[in-house]
Amino acid sequence: MDSLPSVFHYFGQKYTSGIAVTLETTIYATCVLLALLSLEYFLRSQHHLYDIPSPPGASWIWGHEREVWETSAGIAYANWMHQLQTNIFKIKGALRKKDILVVADPLAITYIMQKRIYDYPHSEVVRPRIARLLGKSLGWVEGESEHRRMRHLVGPALSAEAIKQGAYKVFAASETLELHLEKEIIINDGAVIISVCDWVNQATIDVIGRFGFDHNFEGGKSEDALNILNSWRQMAIMGISERGFLALMMLRRFPLLNYLPLKALKAQGDVRLNIHSGVAKELLRRSQGASTDGNDLLSRLFSAHSSDKISTDELMDHISMFIMAGSETTSQTLGYALWELAKNPSIQENLRKEIMSMPGTLAYDDIQSTSKLPYLDAVTRETLRFHPAAPYMERVSLKSDVLPLRHPLTTTSGRIISELPIEKGQTIIFPIHAIGRQDSVWGDGGSYRPERWLETLPAADALPTGWSHLLAFSDGPRTCTGYRLAIFQFKVILAGLIRKFRFHDTGAVIKNKVTSSMQPITVGEEHISPRLPVKVTLV
Repeated sequence: MDSLPSVFHYFGQKYTSGIAVTLETTIYATCVLLALLSLEYFLRSQHHLYDIPSPPGASWIWGHEREVWETSAGIAYANWMHQLQTNIFKIKGALRKKDILVVADPLAITYIMQKRIYDYPHSEVVRPRIARLLGKSLGWVEGESEHRRMRHLVGPALSAEAIKQGAYKVFAASETLELHLEKEIIINDGAVIISVCDWVNQATIDVIGRFGFDHNFEGGKSEDALNILNSWRQMAIMGISERGFLALMMLRRFPLLNYLPLKALKAQGDVRLNIHSGVAKELLRRSQGASTDGNDLLSRLFSAHSSDKISTDELMDHISMFIMAGSETTSQTLGYALWELAKNPSIQENLRKEIMSMPGTLAYDDIQSTSKLPYLDAVTRETLRFHPAAPYMERVSLKSDVLPLRHPLTTTSGRIISELPIEKGQTIIFPIHAIGRQDSVWGDGGSYRPERWLETLPAADALPTGWSHLLAFSDGPRTCTGYRLAIFQFKVILAGLIRKFRFHDTGAVIKNKVTSSMQPITVGEEHISPRLPVKVTLV
C-alpha cells in the first residue's frame, strides 16, 4: 500500500511537467507567430502600395479573392470601385500572397497595353493555364520578337480582305444552325427551351472549321466537334467548382504546382489533347502534298511547317488555339446577346424590324455597313460592353515602372498622386467587366441599352482605347488577332437567328462564373454544367 502514493507522485510529476513543457512550447510558438505577423505587417507597411485604398472585409486566409469567386463575375470589382470611389485600389491575395493592384484608370490601362505590354506578361498562374488549354500559340507567347513572328504568320489570314473572301463560309455555318434549330422547334410542337450558348457554339466551331481550316464540323455535330465541346464543358464544370477555386488559389500562391498531375489541371489539358488527337492530326495528314500557296490560315500554317519555320508541335498548337479561342468566346457573347434580347422584347423587335427591312438575303457588305444595319451594330457593341467574354485580365510587371493616372488618386495617408510607382513582380488586374459598366462614365452603365451607341458617347479620355473604346478584344499590340472574324460572325449569326426565330425569357436567374471565359450558371441548378436557358419559337 505504501507504494501507491509513490506511484501517484511519480505520474503526477510527469503530468505536471508535461503541462509545463506544453505551456512553454505554446507560449514560445505564439510569440514566434506574433513576431512573424508583426514582421509581415511591417514589410507590408513599407511596400509601395502601403497607402493605396483597399476594401474592408478581407479574409485572413482567402484575402479578397474568395469574394471575387463567390459573387457573379466582375461584380465584386464594380462594388469596390463604387464603395471606394476610385478606379485604382488593391486587394488582398489568398494565402497571404502579396497584394494585388486593381487598375481601371483609362490612362494607366492605355499606357500598359499600348506602350509597355511586353513588360507586363501573363501572370504565373495564367500563362501555364493557357498552355494547357490552347497550347503555346499566340495567346501564350511572350516577348516582342516571338509575338510579332506569330502575328505575322497568322495575321494576313484574318485581315479584312480575308474575312470578305471567306464570308460565304460564315453565312453557310449560320444557315446550318438555323436549319438544326428549326427542326428542333418543329419536333417539340413549336417551342423549345435550349441552352443557347451550347447551340450557338455549334455554329461558331463550324465557322472556324470552315473558315480557318477547310474542315467540316458538320454544323458542330461531328464526332470530333462533340469531343472538343464536351471536353471544354468538363473543364468548365471543374473550373467553376469549389475544387477549381482551391486549385486556382494554390497555383497562384505556389506556381510550381502547375507541373503536378492534378485533376483540375488534367481537365484543362484534355481540351487541347482532343483537338491534337482529332482534327489537328487529320489536318496534318492532309497537309502531305497539299498546296501551300494560299493566304488562308491553313495554307499559311502548312507553308511555314513544310519549310521548317515552325515545328509540328507549334502547328498543332496554333490549330488548337484558333479552334477554341475562335469559337468559345464568340459563342458565349452571342449567347448573352440572345439572353438579353429575350429579357428585353422591345429591343429584340427593334432589331428584327431593322433586319427584316433589308431586301433579300443579307450579304457581306450589308453586315459590315453600320449605315445599313446601325441597330445590329449597336447591339453588337452593347453586348461586348455589357458581357465581355473575359471579365478581367491579369498581368504581372517584369520591372519597376511608374503608371500615369488620368484621375488623381487620394491615398489613405492623404497624398494626392497623379502617377503610381510599382515594383517588379506586381500582379495587376484590369476589371474589364466593371470598367464597361461604370455609371460615372456611361450614366446608366448597369443597364443593357443598345441605343447608347446611336447617341453621343462619353468623352474619349474617359474610355479605354481598344476597339470601340472597349477592352473586349484587349488593346494595343496584343489586341485579339481574330477580332474582325469574331465581330463579323457575331453579326451574321445573330441576324440570321433574329430573322427566323423569336427568343423568350424563361425567368431563370443567372450567376456568371469564370473559367477561361464567362460561364453562365442557373441559380438553383449549380450542379448542372453551365447553361443559359432561353425559350425559342418561330417568327
